[in-house]
Amino acid sequence: MPLVSVVIPTNNRIELLVRAIKSVENQTFTHWEIIVVDDASIDTTESIMSEKKSEQIHYIRLHNKSGGAVARNIGIKNSKGDLIAFLDDDDEWMPEKLQKQIGCIEHDKQLG
Repeated sequence: MPLVSVVIPTNNRIELLVRAIKSVENQTFTHWEIIVVDDASIDTTESIMSEKKSEQIHYIRLHNKSGGAVARNIGIKNSKGDLIAFLDDDDEWMPEKLQKQIGCIEHDKQLG
C-alpha cells in the first residue's frame, strides 16, 4: 500500500486549514501523512498546529513569506510518501477521494 504525502500550504487561514486537515483525517484510505507548510502566518496557526502534530501530521513554518509554489516544493522535499497530493487550505476532500485515486493507479500501472 503506497504512502500518500498530502502537502497543504497555508498562510493566515487557520480555521480553513483545520477543516482541510479534518477532511484528510476522514479519508477511507488511511495510509497518508500530512505536511502543512506555513508561509509565515501571523495568526494562531503555529500554536494550533503544535497541538495537532503527530506521527501523521507534520508542521513546517517558514519565517519569511515565500509564496505557495515555494511552500509546496518544501512540502515535497520533506515528504516520505510514494505519492504526493496537494490540498489547498481552503479546500476539503470527500471521504473516498484517496481510495478512489489509489484504486485507479493500482488498476492501471501506467497512471501516476
